[in-house]
Order: sequence, then C-alpha cells, then structure tokens
Amino acid sequence: MKRFRESLTARIFVAISATTVLVIAIMALLVAVAMRDGFARYLLRGELARFDELEQALVLAYDPAAPEWPQFATHPQAWNDFVRTHFAPPGRAAFSPPQGPPPKRLDGTRPIGPPPGSGGAGMPGDSLMLNKRLALLAPDGSHLAGSIERSGMLERRKICLDNDCKHGLLGYIALNAPLDLGDASGRFFLRGQYWALAIAALVAVLFSAVTAYIVARRMLVPIRHLEAAAKAMASGDYTARIAQTRRDELGQLVGHYNALAAALERTDKAEREWISNTSHELQTPLAVLRAQIEALQDGVRLPDAVTLDAMHAAMMRLSRLVQDIKTLSHAREDALALLFRSEDLCAIVREAAEAARPQFEANGIALELDLPDHVQIWCDRARIGQVIDNLLANSARYTHAPGRVRLQVRGENGYAILVLDDTPPGPPDADMPRLFDRFYRAESSRSRVHGGSGLGLSVCRAIVDTHNGTINAEPSDLGGLRITLRLPKGTT
Repeated sequence: MKRFRESLTARIFVAISATTVLVIAIMALLVAVAMRDGFARYLLRGELARFDELEQALVLAYDPAAPEWPQFATHPQAWNDFVRTHFAPPGRAAFSPPQGPPPKRLDGTRPIGPPPGSGGAGMPGDSLMLNKRLALLAPDGSHLAGSIERSGMLERRKICLDNDCKHGLLGYIALNAPLDLGDASGRFFLRGQYWALAIAALVAVLFSAVTAYIVARRMLVPIRHLEAAAKAMASGDYTARIAQTRRDELGQLVGHYNALAAALERTDKAEREWISNTSHELQTPLAVLRAQIEALQDGVRLPDAVTLDAMHAAMMRLSRLVQDIKTLSHAREDALALLFRSEDLCAIVREAAEAARPQFEANGIALELDLPDHVQIWCDRARIGQVIDNLLANSARYTHAPGRVRLQVRGENGYAILVLDDTPPGPPDADMPRLFDRFYRAESSRSRVHGGSGLGLSVCRAIVDTHNGTINAEPSDLGGLRITLRLPKGTT
C-alpha cells in the first residue's frame, strides 16, 4: 500500500481525480444555487402575473393631481384593504371589506387591522404572507406602501397608464421572494432536481476517476520504458532503444533518449577501437625493438650502424605515436597548451616546406609553393607548423614518384585558406569523410606499410579545431588528394 501511495501512477491519479471532484462539486453547488434561485424567481413571476386586477385598480385609483397614491402613504391600512379587495390567492375570490367602520370594542375603541376570521396577517387566507412581501414602489423605485422588508430576490411589475410604459409609467408592484420554497409541490420539485443533480455529479466523479486512471497508466507506459532502458544503459548496454509511438513531450523525450543511446554506443565503440588500435600500433615498434635487442643479446647481430638505425627508427616511430596520442588526448580534454600570437601563415608554410624539401627530393616528388607576401593569422605558431608538417609528411609518404605536391595560401572573407594538392594515388571518394578519424587508413593506397600511424590527420583536425578553423579532404585536380585548411584571421 505504501508503494502504491509513492508511485507516480497514484500521484497522477489522485491529482487528476481530486481536481475533477473539486470542479464537479463546485459546479454542482453553483447549479443547485442557480436552480433554487431560478425556481424562486419563476414562482415570483408567476405570482406577479396574477396581479392584473390589482394593477388595473391602481391605475384607476391614480390621481394625476396627487401622484404616487398619497392615500396609501398616509393610511397604511388602506393599502392592505385595497389589496384584499383587488387580489385573491389562487382558489379564492377577492374579499370585499364590510361597509362602514368595524364594530366597537367594549371599551369603546375600534380595532385596527383585518376583521375577525379574515385569515390573519392582513389578508384573507394569506398563506404566502403577501402582507410582508408585497409593496408599492414609485417610478424611481422608492417605497410608497406595503412591506418595507427586502429579501435577496425581488421582482417588480410595472403599473402603466393606457399600457404605455414608456411615457405612462406610474410605479411598480414589488414582490419579495418567500423565505421558504412556497408550497409542498415546489419543494418536492426542487428535491427531485437536487437528487438528479447529485446522481449526475456522482456519475461524473466515477467517470472522471476511470478516465484519470487510464490517463495515468497511459502516461506512465513510456516512462516505464525509459526506466528499463536507462537501467540497461547504466549497466553498459547502449544498444537498447525505445519504440517511438508518441508525438507529444514524452515522445520527444523518448526520441532524445534514443539519440543519447546512439551517441553513447558510437562513443563506446570508438573508445574500444581507440584502445585496440593504440595497443596494435604500439605493439609494432615495440616488437621491432624487442627483436633487435634479443638478436644483440643472442649474438645473432652486431651493434653496427644498420642495427642501431633500425632500432632508432622503431624508437622514433614509437615516440611520434606516443606524442600524437598525447596531443589528441589533450585536445579532447581542452588541455592542449596553446600560445596565440599574430603570425604570418606564409612564413610558417615556407619554413615547413624547406624542412620537408629534402625528403620530397629523395622520393622524386616536386614541391611547389604558391604564396602571397604574407597573410596574418592569430594562432599558435608551433601547433600550426605541426599541422603543415603532418600534411607534407602525409603527401611525401603516399604520393608516387614522379609526382607533385602544391601548396597555396590566400585570404578570403576574413579567413586564411591553405590548400595542399598532390598527384596520385588518392583515396577513394567514399573514404574522404573518414580520413581524419583516428587510426583510419584507406588501405588501397595509404597503408601502414608506408610507416604512418593513422593519427597524423586526426592530430591536424584536433589542432585546427582548437583554432576555431576547419579542415576537410576532397579529390584533387592533380589526381590525388586535396586538403583545405581554413583559419580565421582574427579569432583568438
């Protein structure tokens, strides 16, 4: 039971049900009050409709020379006598008062009020207490005669001369609502209506409770799926996906979860590949060094220049690989140390080209430069030089002799553009988007046989990203590969 109270289903159900019950209760109360007031107003208007004779008598008794019936204002009993004469309750005839004054009492005084046996309260058979409810009002609504009490509900009937209420309004017959609901039939009618309203409210409450339960259950279905998938993700399973069957906010949440799971799956896969490729790349130079050292220990080889050069090459390859891994790791953690200054990109390119030219000449590759006098950029000179060194080394390693490598620099729309083109072979078009992935090689032409670790272009992209630039690969018009580097001139 405690678990049910703490569940989200119970909370949603209680929230919806309580709100619905409160709304239905308020609506039922308002409807009941409106029904009671409406029925009372209906009875009032029905009573006023029976004052035709009284209205006509008031019109005939009206004296234009002395307006507003002063005879009733100066003699209050005259109003009661007038009403008794010209109005009778349903089922009774109008009462005609006896002629002359009422008989004297034994002490010689005459009684004031209705004669004996007249029904009491001032009117014959006045079961509706008209003497306490009926009043005569002036055109401006002021009291002239009759009851001065006012209830919360009052209806008025116009008294008009010649049925011209626009120009001949003489006053109003006002009638207050009774304190009770009138006769027994009226109370019976209202009790029936209240019972019907109570039953309708109960049905509405039950229906809303069922609806609230269904809505709560339906809302919790994707949440439970999310819970199960999140548990699977927490345990390391990133392949779990949730069926997208909704388009509301919960459906969007499911879509975001699926996107997150896919991203984590790709990241996990990349990390596994990264560890596997790193260990594989480290294994090769270590195996060479181990073989050379064991051969020296066994006396198979002598520590001559050839053996030492092979060991040195393996060590340098291992050192470059470790340095590239360190650079990528720092770039990923935003911990790559950079020293930004205003530098001439053309000077950096010339320096890197002169350093690489002996290797190009040894490989039978012509290196061409197409540079303006200078193009200033805000950069870390050593890191941008490392990028250009990697690009030139990549072309020198994979371009077949005789070949050409062309370097161009130009300024364009606030950017410094560096373009490197080389001659065949070039990677397939399908491999272009992946050339900057870690340890990726287009095996058809750029394989590990040439000595590359597969991290050079990845390092280039990491450094360029830290400079808020872009680098991409595409086929070259020379038949090989084109690398385009864009660096903003004014970015710090």
